[in-house]
Amino acid sequence: MNQFNAKERALRSKVRNQLGELIRKRNEMQAGGADKSEVEEISGQIEVLKKELQSVEDGGHTVFMSARQMLGPKTELSKKEKKINWKKRHIEIRIKSLRKDLASMESSPEEKEDINKKLSKFEKELADLNQEMRAVEDFNHTRFMDSQKSQGQENVQEEKLREVERQILEMEAEINGESDQDKLLELKDRLHFLELEKEAIENFTHDEFLQNLQAMKAKRRSQRH
Repeated sequence: MNQFNAKERALRSKVRNQLGELIRKRNEMQAGGADKSEVEEISGQIEVLKKELQSVEDGGHTVFMSARQMLGPKTELSKKEKKINWKKRHIEIRIKSLRKDLASMESSPEEKEDINKKLSKFEKELADLNQEMRAVEDFNHTRFMDSQKSQGQENVQEEKLREVERQILEMEAEINGESDQDKLLELKDRLHFLELEKEAIENFTHDEFLQNLQAMKAKRRSQRH
């Protein structure tokens, strides 16, 4: 029997409702022929909500929310990068076309002057976008460096990640070769928590994950009885 308190039940219901709304919205967008990037953005939000729902059921919602707070600004920066790159591509196409027109022998002096003015305008816009992209990249780098207190800690972080990834590969291989259903269930549980640990390391919430791990495992066991 699942053992959820009132707060957990309310949170689970809220997340399920949000998930249902987004799935309906995505289906409507797909049926209406919406832009692929917009559908992918909704799909990303759906995956985040699915993880949040799983975290509620595993009793690890605090860890999930800490990770989500780290991911939020990164997601916004990623959107900004995509927007800048989209603008850059279109401006670069215009610049290439104008340079081709400028090289054409058929263009009159007046036309070439007009083309040069347009070129200057687009080249200025491109330079501004490149500067904006550098600022976004610098902010990303600063956030990463601020999350580490020293190079030594950075190395420890990478070692933890490599070790968990190694354990995940071994666990997946063991699952593929296991036929006993009880043992298979136990192995899948262990894989589930290894994947959660990997995500916690990547999002700099590993300490919180370890503090909550036993409670999360106990919660998962109680849901099976």
